[in-house]
Amino acid sequence: MCDQVAGNEKLRYGHANSSEKSNQPPKPVTVWAVTKACNLHCVHCYASATDGPDPNELTHAEGIALLDDLKAFGVPAVLFSGGEPLVRPDTPELIAHAVKIGLPATLSTNGLLIDDAMADRLANLGLKYIGISLDGLAATHDKLRGEAGAFERTLAAIDRCKVRGIKVGVRFTVHALNHTELDGLFDLCLTHHVDRLCMYHLAYAGRGQGLARVDLTGPQTRLVMERLINRTRQCHQSGRPLEVLTVGNSADAGFVLLWTERHMPEKYEAVKKRLEGTGGNQSGNFIAAIDPVGQVHYDQFSWHYHCGNIRQQPFSAIWSNPADQRLKQLRDRVEYLPQRCQSCQFIGVCNGNLRSRAEQATGDWMGVDPACYLRPEEREALAPTPAELVESFSAMHMPFTD
Repeated sequence: MCDQVAGNEKLRYGHANSSEKSNQPPKPVTVWAVTKACNLHCVHCYASATDGPDPNELTHAEGIALLDDLKAFGVPAVLFSGGEPLVRPDTPELIAHAVKIGLPATLSTNGLLIDDAMADRLANLGLKYIGISLDGLAATHDKLRGEAGAFERTLAAIDRCKVRGIKVGVRFTVHALNHTELDGLFDLCLTHHVDRLCMYHLAYAGRGQGLARVDLTGPQTRLVMERLINRTRQCHQSGRPLEVLTVGNSADAGFVLLWTERHMPEKYEAVKKRLEGTGGNQSGNFIAAIDPVGQVHYDQFSWHYHCGNIRQQPFSAIWSNPADQRLKQLRDRVEYLPQRCQSCQFIGVCNGNLRSRAEQATGDWMGVDPACYLRPEEREALAPTPAELVESFSAMHMPFTD
């Protein structure tokens, strides 16, 4: 809507870069949680991080072999996560290896361990982008992170990265305890020359399961999205463009299309084409996760399911396994989704939303995601038939097998 394409397009959790459709298995952006250990105790941690590492975490040599396999398989990017990845002493060396072999790498961190020496080290590695978490303004952030002074230390980390030429994204998980601070976060991003603001919706995973009660209501989510869109446009119109995206609720794509149709109809087709290129939620397809002990998961929120361990098989073999029924369901999911999703006009830009949240709320892996906030009359307008959906998705997405 702002006539700009994201500079870090490979790092989106979709397949906008997949210009070629083939019979090969999908190549996912891969989130690697390199350690279970973390130096904070965030109340909404989807990874259920702990004070110390798991004693069975992948060794340095196993990590190097994993990165080599990811590169050979053709994944577009690897995201180093945790826990807190910088708690693991060899994380910079692992990042350096990814950069060396030409595997695009990013770091997801709370920022507290990025002092001047670490910032120099990361910049010298050639790391181009770091995502740093902020849960709100000072008092809110420190309370949710369980650490007094964490907010100021995080801002200092952002500044250290920016002055060294590393692009920084602020990662903000929105819920009822902090949604009123969105404007303040926009202002903060502009003041500190942040490149991207990434708003995550609450995933009912890890310790986040206990926060479902403070998730936004549908009306609250709509208001937050309206504000997000308006502030984004204001940034671009004022000549201070800030890349803004949302993660964890693909109903946002439908809302953006409705908003565009109402306010900027001349841009509707371009926005629709772009969102269709991303294809909505891509868990098990163009997004994968690997935990600290080498188990491969469908995304970074589905830790209770895994489809193999890289200690027994390379990631490339696990991700290409035609016998994994959950992978098949996720890649051909339209036919497995509830009728409410199948009949929705936005299925092509949503893809049924987040399966782990649907299961946590309903007990059904292919149930309705309760975070969908689109109204019935919005979902049902001009809805395609299930047969048309299956046909369109067969053309849009890579098939599961040959």
